[in-house]
Amino acid sequence: MEKVVYCENCLKDVEFEIRKEIIKVDLEDVVFTYGAHVPYCKECRKEVSVPELNDLNLLRAFKAQKEHLENR
Repeated sequence: MEKVVYCENCLKDVEFEIRKEIIKVDLEDVVFTYGAHVPYCKECRKEVSVPELNDLNLLRAFKAQKEHLENR
C-alpha cells in the first residue's frame, strides 16, 4: 500500500502513519469494541482517510458486531 494520501487539513498529499486503536461502538442496545488501523498525517497529526484501511476497519467492525450478537 502506498503511504501517501491527500490530507484535508494540510491541503496536499502527505505521508501517513498507521496506529492500532481500540474503537468502542455503542448502537443503543449493542455495545462492542474492535481493533482498527487508523491512519494519521505525519505533518499535522490529524486522522486522514485511506479507502483500503476504511474497508478493512468496516470488515473488522462487522465481524465484532456479529460475534457480539452471537454471544448474547
